[in-house]
Amino acid sequence: MRINRLFCLFLFLFGGILIYGQIIEPKHQLDAFVEMEGTGHIGENTPLWQVSNRHGLPSLNNFGYVRGGIDYKLKLPHHWRFDSKVDLVAGVGLDRPFIVQQAYADLSFHWLTLSVGSKERSFEQLNSYLSSGGLVWSGNARPIPQIRIGAFDYVQFFRRFGLMGELSFGWFTDDDYQYDRQKETDDIALRENYWTSGIKYHSKSFYMRIGDPDKHWIWEMGYRLDTQFGGVQHAQYLNGEKPYIVLGSGWKQYWQALIPQKGDSSQPEGSQIAFAGNMLGSELLKLNYQWKGKKVSIYMENYFDDFSGMGKLNQFDGLWGFEYKNKNSDYLDNLVVEYYQSTCQSGPLHGEDNGVLCGKTGGGDNYYNNFSYPGWTHWGRSIGTPLVASPVYNDNGILYFKYTRVKAFHIGVSGKLSDELRYRFMMSFNKTWGTVFRPLIEPLENFSAMAEFIYTPQKLDNWQFTASLAGDAGEIYGDNLGLRINVRKVFNVIRK
Repeated sequence: MRINRLFCLFLFLFGGILIYGQIIEPKHQLDAFVEMEGTGHIGENTPLWQVSNRHGLPSLNNFGYVRGGIDYKLKLPHHWRFDSKVDLVAGVGLDRPFIVQQAYADLSFHWLTLSVGSKERSFEQLNSYLSSGGLVWSGNARPIPQIRIGAFDYVQFFRRFGLMGELSFGWFTDDDYQYDRQKETDDIALRENYWTSGIKYHSKSFYMRIGDPDKHWIWEMGYRLDTQFGGVQHAQYLNGEKPYIVLGSGWKQYWQALIPQKGDSSQPEGSQIAFAGNMLGSELLKLNYQWKGKKVSIYMENYFDDFSGMGKLNQFDGLWGFEYKNKNSDYLDNLVVEYYQSTCQSGPLHGEDNGVLCGKTGGGDNYYNNFSYPGWTHWGRSIGTPLVASPVYNDNGILYFKYTRVKAFHIGVSGKLSDELRYRFMMSFNKTWGTVFRPLIEPLENFSAMAEFIYTPQKLDNWQFTASLAGDAGEIYGDNLGLRINVRKVFNVIRK
């Protein structure tokens, strides 16, 4: 019912703009695309970098699909713009044989945009093409349908000062997936054998940019807070009981997500002690220096869970990165080097305010996991960094991150070998010690790499051919070798 209402709102916006567009003679642009992909592997899973940060579409199994869609843009007088897209997928080996990957409508006035629907989004502050991904949002999981409003790019209010920010509410769509997965568990006495239906989503972010965008030094900093809230938690016990817990209802749950606060007496005890819902976020610091077509950036994204790790109370945890861009170079035009750590998690102990042992709220954060929700996932994929193995890799059906204490190194490189041929290379090494509450006796290690080539022939208008060879070696994702082939054609239907 929620998705039906959202779809009706999408049609209303789309139809209204089309009618308005016939009156004022706007500028139209209509594109269509068709895409085919096949990916096969030997080993346990499709390799990490052929699956990750692709918005949850690829499968761990051998898979193939046909994908197609239309993208309609409308430029209106008085600084109004409209953009909509429908993106459909049909295939074998995927989570579902038919997927509505994207269906959205964006209405913009100057710098302010209202976005309604399901849309592929990445973390704008990082290089989504080469980075391992943001810690709160990376583009690794399936899109979450939402209503989103804000300035999605920096707006220069003064010569050396710009702002961007957004506010959104949405709805998770993986109820059936969770139900099917939890039935696979081989031990229903485990605490993790639960699933949560009707989960809602909330996000807010605020970033500032200090410095003239046309000069050398630029400083970026900001903050985002995301929340899972509401819904009903279902459990199943050996004695056959199937209790459930209502995690939020009515408009009050939206208010509790918008303004972080403790839950009331009708909500679980954990929500009454800390905050209603599963709240997590990050702080970003980024320093840029640019000159003569080149740019160097260093950045740090500090992850926190229920605010306990803010201000680096989680020591060295976070994503630490370096990026180099060179518009004047062909063979190497972009380089990203990152180090990720999540071993502190605000300390091993968890206590209340002014606790004798901790002296502060927090500790034992158990990143991405939560006692009321199936972790920070959508359709089994981590919404945050893929360097923490997603629950989709669990072979016992448990909806739980098993390896959240991680140290990882990542590198991404891209460049142009000719006017028609580009390449991308990504490599990661990670080591995990399990979780705070379930540590491993011996740590597990993994090495992953991918070489990708993109061929865009000048004689074939709007055709693109992509091939990649990737592999994993280790105990986290298994020993895998995979080949991916993708063919894409774009049709410019209307240009006026």
